[in-house]
Amino acid sequence: MVIASHLIGKQPKNQKVAKKKGTITGERKKQIFKDGDAQHKVLALVEALKKDGYDFTVGIDIDTPIANAERVVSVGKGIGEKKNMKLIEELAKQAGAAIGSSRPVAESLQYLPINRYVGMSGQKFNGNLYIACGISGAGQHLKGIKDATTIVAINKNANAPIFKNADYGIVGDLMEILPLLSKALDTGEKKPAPPMKKMKRPFMKKEAPSYMRHVCSGCGYEYDQMLGDVENDIAAGTSFEKLPEEWVCPECGEDKTQFIETLD
Repeated sequence: MVIASHLIGKQPKNQKVAKKKGTITGERKKQIFKDGDAQHKVLALVEALKKDGYDFTVGIDIDTPIANAERVVSVGKGIGEKKNMKLIEELAKQAGAAIGSSRPVAESLQYLPINRYVGMSGQKFNGNLYIACGISGAGQHLKGIKDATTIVAINKNANAPIFKNADYGIVGDLMEILPLLSKALDTGEKKPAPPMKKMKRPFMKKEAPSYMRHVCSGCGYEYDQMLGDVENDIAAGTSFEKLPEEWVCPECGEDKTQFIETLD
């Protein structure tokens, strides 16, 4: 029996439906403005937001609790020195938004009170417009904004994870982009915003990947190279063939040889 089991190999367990994993914030437009000068990129973003129905003649107090805010301008460590926070405050006023932050900005840098940071362990944003400035896009932060109708990212690093989780983005230096964006959204004195109405997110058709995906025959877990396996130190973009031989399914522990190729 022992010899036979080695010859035949391990029999596959009952096949389960593979769980497809996408970005943390769900399907997003991922319309990133990175070509042209800063002014051109800012105007393209503002035009897109207005087309989506955002009215920048109205506003809310910048200290509105995150959970009650329709819009939030949030700041990350990319803002640099504390004196640069005035750029965030001005943008929040012109966007008609409250101010939020990533966890390090409130907890480590202490630029804002602890109740202003957004994330899985902090405040959850359930409103319409979230503008992330200098935020790279750590998983715990993204889980706090996954229900936002529209996510905008501004970051000088074109490869920052936040861009894959955003509807719109500008690749550029905050010191240059933020003043231009504030000016573009300036409509004079803001009228009090009416009670928030949750806007619907547009339906986004998923595009099938052009590469083979691999599904565990034991539990149905799907390895997607675009996501990698961050919890086990496998970087996003790592193909299945380049996974270490000792890598196992993170769901059930099956080894690499028990995965099946699929394009479905």
